[in-house]
Amino acid sequence: MQRIRFFGNYAWWRARGVCLAGCGLVWALVGGASVYSQQLIDATKVIGRDACSKCHAAELTAWQGSAHGKKAWDLLDDPKASDFARKLGISAADIKSEKSTCTRCHGTHQKATGNLIIAKGNSCESCHGGAGGDGGWLAVHSDYGQGAADTLAALLKQRESESADHLASRKAATQKAGMNRAEDALAIASNCLQCHIVPDEKLIAAGHPSSTKFEFVEWAQGEVRHNFLLNPKENAEVPSLWLATGEGRTPKGRKQLMFLAGQLADLVLSLRIRAGVTSAKRGTLGDLANDRIDDALDEVEDAEIDDLAPILDIMKKNKIKKSTLKKTKAGDKKLYSGVADEVQAVADAFVEKYKDANGLPASVKPPRKAKGKAFGG
Repeated sequence: MQRIRFFGNYAWWRARGVCLAGCGLVWALVGGASVYSQQLIDATKVIGRDACSKCHAAELTAWQGSAHGKKAWDLLDDPKASDFARKLGISAADIKSEKSTCTRCHGTHQKATGNLIIAKGNSCESCHGGAGGDGGWLAVHSDYGQGAADTLAALLKQRESESADHLASRKAATQKAGMNRAEDALAIASNCLQCHIVPDEKLIAAGHPSSTKFEFVEWAQGEVRHNFLLNPKENAEVPSLWLATGEGRTPKGRKQLMFLAGQLADLVLSLRIRAGVTSAKRGTLGDLANDRIDDALDEVEDAEIDDLAPILDIMKKNKIKKSTLKKTKAGDKKLYSGVADEVQAVADAFVEKYKDANGLPASVKPPRKAKGKAFGG
């Protein structure tokens, strides 16, 4: 029997979902305006990539060779960047300064001794969150429950002998302190997409492209892959610590979970964007958000997983469909924000239940191709 699609027959290849979900993390709508992830990372807590490199040298080497590490900042020298900035009222002299919207995603804001520094490109804390300051996650992240270590070699040896119970408590503590851990697919996908979707009406209107073909698994398997934690000589397909610390975990299952996490992130962020836009006319940010909502819902339906079925019920209950998405109304902020919260709750429960990525059906088919070549792979 032919199954009727919830939002129409939109092919997955047409627009690979790009979006973000909050996971309750770093997304906000302030007065209807979009807020980039970089804005919500406290610059006073950003300590810089050099601190991370002491324990994660192989990861940093891989990252610095990626486009995110090398080319994100250089894009601000492109003539198109100057054109976008001019349309936003940003002078050419300010395009790489704290006055520029551009540096929030093409650089990393760091504030030391009261002065704002903008590091070139995306660094560790652009994705994993500001690590320093009072209550920052760095201190607990490097505490393996065996007392102070006199040398880096001793510290790394402690990491190798950390007990399972302490590892579990350390993970929980770092997450509470604001760390986006590599194994938390929903949090990482959400953070990535806050920049890649370009959730700014004025910037989209100025002609800045949105990453309509962004797909989380493709990027995570490609040039941004840097999974060297348990073996600095092997760039693992998926986070190696995640793979080694759960029952029945496999790279295949992890990729399935990442794919679904990306779609759920896409859906929640797109709903939040839809809540704040002023127009949904063709070519606007609202129109792009509508397409993403449509595509993500198709993927949710195609997965045929009972735990995700409530999402479709939420849409029906709130009468959200293609015809209603096309029209902006006075009550949109309340409607779409509320729906996003409901969907987020389903997404959070889903990734928690399937944190080992076991039991996901064959209907979940992440892409096999990768964006670029993985470092050392």
